[in-house]
Amino acid sequence: MSIIRPNKRSVVVATRRGVLLGVTASLLFAPAIARAGSIMPVRRGLIAQAERRHAGFVERLCFDSYASGLVHGRFTETGDGRDPTLSVAEHMVRYALEYGFLSRQREDEVRLFFADG
Repeated sequence: MSIIRPNKRSVVVATRRGVLLGVTASLLFAPAIARAGSIMPVRRGLIAQAERRHAGFVERLCFDSYASGLVHGRFTETGDGRDPTLSVAEHMVRYALEYGFLSRQREDEVRLFFADG
């Protein structure tokens, strides 16, 4: 059985020089630890409008296709293989008209269509 003896080379003794270096380093780098708000002013304000609606390119194409189908009286098959019903197409076109997702020309055609029918 062997006796475990501490290695005298790995023992670190705190000296005055080491303590002085540690204190100096901590004082030197202390200003680097700060809140981001104190370094850079942050504007307080509304970043985005919560009520604004968004329609992507494909959704706008779908709205335009439904509006064209309503105005001209014919519907084509959609991408998923189902034919849209008249009530669904009318609801989607009214939604697109309300939020301005249709082109100006199509918007005028749809307004005339809804005024007549």
